[in-house]
Amino acid sequence: MKLPKLINHVSSFQFYQVFRYGALIIISILFAKSHLSIGEIGNYETLMLISSAVSSFWVAGLMNSMLALYKHEENKSSFFFNSFLLILIFNSIVVLLMIAFKTNIQDIVQQKEIPYYNLLLIFIFLNTPSFLIEHILLLKKQSHAIIIYGIVIYTVQVIIVVAPIFFGYSIEASIYGLIIVSIIKLIILFYLLIKNSTFEIHGKAMNKHLQFAAPLMASSLFSGSADYIDGIIVTKNFDSSTFAVFRYGARELPFTLLMANAMSVALVPVVASGLLENSLKEIKQRSTRLMHLLFPVTIVLLLVSKWLYPIVFNPKFQGSADVFNIFLMLIISRMIFPQTILIGLRKTRIIMMAAFIEMIINIAFSLILLQYFGLMGVAYGTIIAYFSEKLILLFYSYYILKIKPKDYIPITILTAYSAILIICYFLVEKYF
Repeated sequence: MKLPKLINHVSSFQFYQVFRYGALIIISILFAKSHLSIGEIGNYETLMLISSAVSSFWVAGLMNSMLALYKHEENKSSFFFNSFLLILIFNSIVVLLMIAFKTNIQDIVQQKEIPYYNLLLIFIFLNTPSFLIEHILLLKKQSHAIIIYGIVIYTVQVIIVVAPIFFGYSIEASIYGLIIVSIIKLIILFYLLIKNSTFEIHGKAMNKHLQFAAPLMASSLFSGSADYIDGIIVTKNFDSSTFAVFRYGARELPFTLLMANAMSVALVPVVASGLLENSLKEIKQRSTRLMHLLFPVTIVLLLVSKWLYPIVFNPKFQGSADVFNIFLMLIISRMIFPQTILIGLRKTRIIMMAAFIEMIINIAFSLILLQYFGLMGVAYGTIIAYFSEKLILLFYSYYILKIKPKDYIPITILTAYSAILIICYFLVEKYF
C-alpha cells in the first residue's frame, strides 16, 4: 500500500469530523436562541453527556484498532461485518446495564428522574453502530463518499432536531428527531455492509480484534473521562443552570479537537503500513499546517470571546466565556501526535497507562482547584491532566522507541504559537 494513496483520505476524514461537530454547535446555538429555558437545555446536555459517556470510549477503541488491524487482517471479506457484531454486542450490554442501573445513573447526575430516559436508551442502541460508517469509507478510500455523507446526514440532523423547537414543541420532539436520524444512519450502514462485507462470523478474528482493542478502550475511557468527570463534578456542586453555563463554555476552538483527532485517526493506517520515516514526516507536515490554521483563529477567539458569547448565545451564558478561554489552551497538547505513532505500531498498553494517570490527575486537580476558582478550577484541572498524558507518551516514544520529538513535531512553531496564546490569555483575564 503506497503512502500517498492513504494520505489522500486524511483531509476528507477531517472535513467529515468538522461537519459533524459543526452540526452539534449549530444545534446548541439555535437552542440558546429558542424559547427553551437554560434548565431545559441543561437537561438535553445531560442526556447527550450520558450517551457519550456510556459508549464513546469503547467505540473509539474498536474503531482505532480496526484501522490498525485492517491491513494485516486475513479475513478482509468479513472484517467489517465482524466489527459490526462486536459493536452490537457491546451496545446491547451497555443498554441492559443502563436499564439495570438507572437509579445509580440518576444519582451520578444528581437528578431524581432523568427526563426521556427510555428515549435515550433507544437513541443509544440505534445510533452507536453508525460510527462504523465513516471508518468503512475511510478504509475503502472513498473520500468523496465521506464528504457527501457528512454534509447530508448532519444537515438533516440539524433540521430534524431543531425545527420542532421553533414550532413550539419540547425537547422530547428533538430526541425523537435524533432517533429518526439514527435509523437513517443504520440503513446506510447495512447498505455498506452488504456492499463491502460477507456475513460470516469468525470467532478468532473477533477475539484478536477485541484483544488489541481492549487497551485502546481503556485508554479512551480514561482519557475521554475528563468531559464526564468535569460534568459530574459540576452537577454535584452546582444546579442545572450552572451546568448548562459550564457545558457551553467547556468547548475547545470549534473543530480543533475534531481536526486533530481526524488527522490522528486517518494516519494510523499510514503508520501501520510500515513506512515509519515517511509517516513521521507526514505527521510533522500536516500538524504544521494545522497549527498555522488553528492557532491564529484560537488567539482571535480568545481575544473576542467575552464579547462574542452573549451575542452568539445569550447574555445568560456570559460566564461560559471564562471557561471557554481556559479550554482554548488545549490546542497546545492537541497539536502533538505521539498517540498516532503508538497505535500504528501497536504499542497500546502505554496509551492505556498514560490515560489512566491523566484521569487520576484530572479528578485530583479539578476537585482541589474547584475550591479556589469555582467552575474555572474544574477547567484548569482538565488542562493539567491533558498535558500530563501527552508528556508521558512523548517520553515513552523518545526513551523506549527512540523516536525523537523533532522528527514529528514542529517544535519551534509550536513553542512560538503557544507562548503567544498564553500571553494573550493572561492579558484578557487581567484587563477584560
